[in-house]
Amino acid sequence: MSEEASPSVGADAQIASLAEQIAYHSHLYYNLAQPEISDAEFDRLWDELKQLDPHHPQLSRVGADVAPGSVKVDHLFPMRSLDKATTAEELNHFVNITTSGATRFLSQPKLDGSALSLEYRMGRLVRAATRGSGERGEDVTRNARKIANVPHTLPVAVDVHVRGEVVMPLAVFEAKYKDISPNPRNLAAGALRQKHADGKADASDLVFQAYDAKLPLGEARHPDSEHAPPMENDTDLLVWMEDVLGIVPAPWEVHEGESPALTASLMDESTQSWSQKRSDYAYEIDGVVFKLDHLEQRERLG
Repeated sequence: MSEEASPSVGADAQIASLAEQIAYHSHLYYNLAQPEISDAEFDRLWDELKQLDPHHPQLSRVGADVAPGSVKVDHLFPMRSLDKATTAEELNHFVNITTSGATRFLSQPKLDGSALSLEYRMGRLVRAATRGSGERGEDVTRNARKIANVPHTLPVAVDVHVRGEVVMPLAVFEAKYKDISPNPRNLAAGALRQKHADGKADASDLVFQAYDAKLPLGEARHPDSEHAPPMENDTDLLVWMEDVLGIVPAPWEVHEGESPALTASLMDESTQSWSQKRSDYAYEIDGVVFKLDHLEQRERLG
């Protein structure tokens, strides 16, 4: 039996260079909110590295290491990266192969902002952290508390980690900030992470759009906290967040067909629909996120 071929020696230097560039631009994007290249250019670097060395460690990293000098936070639940699909064929592969032919998915717009985790303990907001590397982020609780739709106290004394995206409404950007920054994404990230009140943007101009929630168990859960109801699907979770916690999630839609192929077709139609209306949406978006609706099945697949 022949061993799997490793990247050629001639490609090693190119692989190292691509990994270094990705790490550098990730730091600029996630830590400094000062990107030097477009998302499309970054994606090309990523895709080239993936083609040359599909198992390179840089491809498994989410975001970037937390900047020196900031207060670091270990995520109890890692904030994972997303796989990309840019064609109908890749979407079909995701449905038929990656998810083993599942037929029920949920979609939300992929908001172009700054990922944030809100940690509630006994219903009280105790910490907010950026994505960082996915395993460890930066404590931004002080600024997150200024975001108008981030509740400081929930109606129920529950332990929960709410994940979402912090964005700046395009109308606010046009009215107040378009002359000082190239895009609202940079301002959202900067306002969330700024250490002083004299930053370019005010955190009170930001909006939090939730897309997920994680429930601590065992020793990680406060013994007196209320139990969340059993939830089988992501739709149950989003409804619970909105109706019980008072946290409004990003708009969502369910796609379910009689077969995987029909479901993939419905998902592709949704992608085209979002592409057509993205210029009229209140926030910047750069795609659509599709998730298995069944929570246990999603966890098994990672």
